[in-house]
Amino acid sequence: MSHVSRMASAVLLALALSGCTASATTSIPQPSGVVVAAEGGSDVGNDRPHVTYDGLMVRRRVVIAIQPTPDADLMSLRKEMDKAATSRHTTLSSISPSVLDPALLEHLAPELTVALPAGGTLADARKLIDPSSSEGRRIPEVEEYNVASVLVHDLQFTVSSANPAVLAKAIAREGILSDALGSYSTTLGSRELRITYTGPLLSDDLVESVRGGIARRADTQPGAVKVSPRSTTGVGVDMAMEPALAPAVTEVSTAHNHSQGLPAVSGSSYSSLWAVSVIALAALLILTLVLIKIRRFSQGPDESVGQVREDERSRMH
Repeated sequence: MSHVSRMASAVLLALALSGCTASATTSIPQPSGVVVAAEGGSDVGNDRPHVTYDGLMVRRRVVIAIQPTPDADLMSLRKEMDKAATSRHTTLSSISPSVLDPALLEHLAPELTVALPAGGTLADARKLIDPSSSEGRRIPEVEEYNVASVLVHDLQFTVSSANPAVLAKAIAREGILSDALGSYSTTLGSRELRITYTGPLLSDDLVESVRGGIARRADTQPGAVKVSPRSTTGVGVDMAMEPALAPAVTEVSTAHNHSQGLPAVSGSSYSSLWAVSVIALAALLILTLVLIKIRRFSQGPDESVGQVREDERSRMH
């Protein structure tokens, strides 16, 4: 094989190997700030559940999600946040981080999430924690945070009972509401028990499950457990009018973000790379054939005949 042919073959082999390597790579690690949402209809904060208990039963609330420094004391941090809220003539309440959008929840993974009262605004929340605001204060134990407007369920379950106190203890002992709702409050009325809940949106199935658990301990039917708004004033949310959640792969940035997320890379990029490799291989193959043809033509007929005679002499000896 001639020197030109050997060089062309080596290049072709290298490109072929690189093309195979590119086609074998199907994914790369997702950067921080990119999340793939779970299947729809779940109640674990990864996607929006199916909700028809809406209107005044669903509200918009402003929350502050905090990732503390590694050596922070959460109780001390919460006291600092409450102190800041008191100085602004407001209050904060604990709330599950599952109220956050999936991408933000995955990115920040907050260890402390608090909600402002109904009517609190994003500007109010920033004034509590953002040191860059004119009235903000720096809390040393805060590593990263985000201020967000979220949807929450604001529900009240009411059931008749001859002894509401005994019923409340029986429900607490069984643990069905703490398992389903996480956090809730009870109010003893006159021959009735009221259970209030403010937190992540509940699917219709989960609401019915809660009604069934209350009814079982009250020795009544689930239909006897009334579900109503926690408050009949203010503005509710029509879930049918709410836009869908962000796409499955979402890039997020926080109000105080120390890292820059990389752009997501899809499998189509690798398909394009493979297509380019194939075209390059074809072009090099044609180039190799042309070079071989030119070399043979440049040898001329006499040189070619001389080479043949030389080959014959070699075979005779």
